[in-house]
Amino acid sequence: MSREATLKLAEIALDKGAYKECLSALESLLEGTTLLKSNDGYIGTLMVTALIGQGKNQQAISICETLLKHKNDGIRQQAKQFLSILKSPELERPEDWSIKIPSLSIEDPLSSFKVLKKKNSEEITKYIPTGQTRSFKAGFTLSSLLVIILLTILLSGCVQFTTKVELIGADRIKMGWDIKSNSKKKLPWQEEFEASIERIEPKVALQTHHDGQQIIESRSISSKDANILLNETISIAAGIAGIETPSVNIELVEKNWIVGIKQTLNLHVDLTSLPEIPKLKLAVSIAPQSKLQGVPNSYPKKTTLIKNQFNWELQEGTVNTLSLQKWHWSKLGIGSVVVFILMALSMILQRIKLQMGFGFPELPP
Repeated sequence: MSREATLKLAEIALDKGAYKECLSALESLLEGTTLLKSNDGYIGTLMVTALIGQGKNQQAISICETLLKHKNDGIRQQAKQFLSILKSPELERPEDWSIKIPSLSIEDPLSSFKVLKKKNSEEITKYIPTGQTRSFKAGFTLSSLLVIILLTILLSGCVQFTTKVELIGADRIKMGWDIKSNSKKKLPWQEEFEASIERIEPKVALQTHHDGQQIIESRSISSKDANILLNETISIAAGIAGIETPSVNIELVEKNWIVGIKQTLNLHVDLTSLPEIPKLKLAVSIAPQSKLQGVPNSYPKKTTLIKNQFNWELQEGTVNTLSLQKWHWSKLGIGSVVVFILMALSMILQRIKLQMGFGFPELPP
């Protein structure tokens, strides 16, 4: 059987809960004893999952500590996540969170009955084995909600997500994103985002650095395409993080004055449904500052000028708005005005010449 087929059988066995069969198949695929070869890293993560399912946490911890030395960054990150779960302290569970079921013995079928003798009659009482069924109390719901929030923080927090907007011409916008990991390492959330962003339209260029920084840039596109690209990007990021997609809208209003175009950019970001996540920073960068008219109007936080660009930090739990203006000169419009002025000046000079007695040139008699 080929290596791919054996690995597929191991994955199927793991999904079914057949951990012993899964481990047996995986051990036959190992190329060495250290799990540090490139092909053994994924196998090691599957073995850890199967060992956890069997309750063999110590063996799982030993494999995770070995995988921490793997050259693949993704394998190391998964090993760290496994260790954080395996080495977490066990919390004492209140007794009212679970339902106790008394053991049922088949040796004495009449043991669940009690005979009560009275003076004139004999009465048999049945005891209900499990008692009255209880619904889950508030503690169970709160603990489940806490786990979901912690997973959200792990997958979507600890990053700086900056959207870059640049007005480069009449109805032409250049979009970009700068994503930085506070841990200086690429997170699993970033890996999924990188795989998804390459399939969107319009196409974007993506660069990933070893320190967990991702730089995404689009070509020059219209305001309509920019709005579509912005919403698709935010939707993908929110979907991977498991949170509700914020409402985002970018609007570009232009007024043509022949010699130039006055542009007004309005940005609306609704984050009322986004919970406050520690170490998550959302911002918008507007560049360049030298070509903008005044300081952009923003709410609730004001923009700050850093290195010839305006930075606007977004606030969770509220509606964020920004408005800015820019004047874009039109070369065609300026050229048309210059030609019109020269023609008018030529006509004025010709009229002055006639009034001075200098008529049109004539042929001699």
